[in-house]
Amino acid sequence: MRLIHKLEPIFWMLFGAGGFVVAFTLPALILGVLILAPMGAGRPGLTYDRAHLLASSLPGKGFLLVVIVLALWHAAHHLRHFILDLFGHSGMVAGAYLSYGLALAGTVAALAVVGGL
Repeated sequence: MRLIHKLEPIFWMLFGAGGFVVAFTLPALILGVLILAPMGAGRPGLTYDRAHLLASSLPGKGFLLVVIVLALWHAAHHLRHFILDLFGHSGMVAGAYLSYGLALAGTVAALAVVGGL
């Protein structure tokens, strides 16, 4: 558990950065990609081929990784503190390793998937 306490500032930094990135990019992505583009609103430029080309470029991969990874770590910190609220200090160690382990596994999966684009 000492390791978790030593790394706590890093987890808080990832939590804050994740909250910032998610708050500013996720609504625009959802609106633009999932709602407006399928309805045909705006310029007819967001086809599957163009979206894949954008996502497979180096800046596109970087953007996707930043959004996905920071969102995962933001959610992990929330999950850790939720487990702490539910179970108190008896669930603190398991909650920390569970939540941050899931975020680490998600980060590795995102690197593999986005790297394979």
